[in-house]
Amino acid sequence: MKKYILKHINRVLFSDFLKTVSIFLIATLLALLLVNVSAIKDNVFSVYILAVALISVVTSGYIWGIFSSFLGIFSVNYFFTYPYYAFNFLLAGYPLAFLSMLVISSIISTLTVKIKKQVLISATREKQAESLHDITKRLLTATGMNNIRTLALDYFSNFYNCSVIIYFGNPLSDKNYGIKSLMSHHTALFEQQIEQNAAQYCYTSANSAGAGTLYQTDAKCTYLPICTEDTVFGVIGLLFENERFKQPEALNFLGIMTSQLILAIERQNLFEKQQKILVETEKEKMRSNLLRAVSHDLRTPLTCIVFSATTLLENNDTLSKQSSQKLLNDIIQDAQWLIRMVENLLAITRINNEHAVIKKQYEAIEEIVSATIVKIKKRFPNYQVKVTVPEEFILIPMDATLIMQVLINLLENAICHSHNTKPILLTVVYTENDVVFSIKDNGVGLNPYEIEHIFDGVSVEKTGDSTRGLGIGLSICKSIISAHNGTISAENNTEGGATFRFTLPKKGENIDGK
Repeated sequence: MKKYILKHINRVLFSDFLKTVSIFLIATLLALLLVNVSAIKDNVFSVYILAVALISVVTSGYIWGIFSSFLGIFSVNYFFTYPYYAFNFLLAGYPLAFLSMLVISSIISTLTVKIKKQVLISATREKQAESLHDITKRLLTATGMNNIRTLALDYFSNFYNCSVIIYFGNPLSDKNYGIKSLMSHHTALFEQQIEQNAAQYCYTSANSAGAGTLYQTDAKCTYLPICTEDTVFGVIGLLFENERFKQPEALNFLGIMTSQLILAIERQNLFEKQQKILVETEKEKMRSNLLRAVSHDLRTPLTCIVFSATTLLENNDTLSKQSSQKLLNDIIQDAQWLIRMVENLLAITRINNEHAVIKKQYEAIEEIVSATIVKIKKRFPNYQVKVTVPEEFILIPMDATLIMQVLINLLENAICHSHNTKPILLTVVYTENDVVFSIKDNGVGLNPYEIEHIFDGVSVEKTGDSTRGLGIGLSICKSIISAHNGTISAENNTEGGATFRFTLPKKGENIDGK
């Protein structure tokens, strides 16, 4: 690093020296030409004053302007003052003229350097303002901590032409950081103990640390806290190749840029809190809907069971065998309905459990459909279900038990609400990316006003036997399909009846729980 800096300084000095010598040679040749042509030796000072001003513009710092001022005095005395091509500062009037030229040249040199410096400062501030506006605009549109961190890494690295590391949280414990290295060995440097100690000090003390600061100066990187008055969000570390970026004014601007990063982090935290509130509100709404649906769907079958059992108990001697058999059948049917409701409740509990994992395995569509039809036949022996499955054998990732629950719920829904004995059509179609399941009936169809909310889990009040209500079955279907990254929908058929359709992706994540 030091060798690189010394090499750069030597290169700049040599370049300024060549510029100074070249301009003075040209000025001297021009002055000699003008003197020989028009004999204006009394105004030759102006040529060298112009050269001093030009040198001050094209070189860096004050040294070359002051040096060229003295060089101009000696040149005028040597080339254009009697005796020619010899030095003589004692002639009458010449010391004052030489002194005046030196003062004027020095003033012009100083003013030129100051003006140039102010121009550079203005250009730097303009660039900083544009950069600040740019990063502010980009951070305002960034969503997610990973995107904010990636954007900040790219921006700081490109603006300062340096390697950058950003920690979100404690540098030593959380290990939640991102690195953008301009050179491969910089990544290993960031991970050195001395650098991590500086980052940790910056995080715990909320003070800048490392190179160019007052603390942990043995570190090669410069670390700044990403913090407000009462909260430290993390640490940003920069490995500067250019020493001027370690100056206080550069670090101050870096602090301003970091404040924009803080605003983006606070905005993201606020957004995440709002999202959590919305999720909790939605969960509470689902719980309320679930309680209403459960109470609605369980009340009537339980009442019927109690009524039938009480009738059998109190009138066992007077009831005919046929009447007793009917009451027993009613009890069995209602008990089976309750069993299915419990299965649905267990399924939705499994889906909504925060710690539950949908374990997917590759299953054959034909086997899932076949097992579903067997169960439906046992529950509804008098109803016919026609199945159409492609001849192609295909395996798709799914939780077989849950998908069977979806098919059973949709088939039962079609059977119970079609109000006729026409066959139910179960069709499976393969597309490029999905498998599409369709359950079509030829019944009375759906209420057009209820289709939009039919999967929300709210029971639809019906007259007559309320055990035939939609209940929570469709809500469970939606939850299961969503957990499989699929879609589900319902629509009325043009020729009558309704079709429920859901899709499952042919490829999915979390196979075998991995």
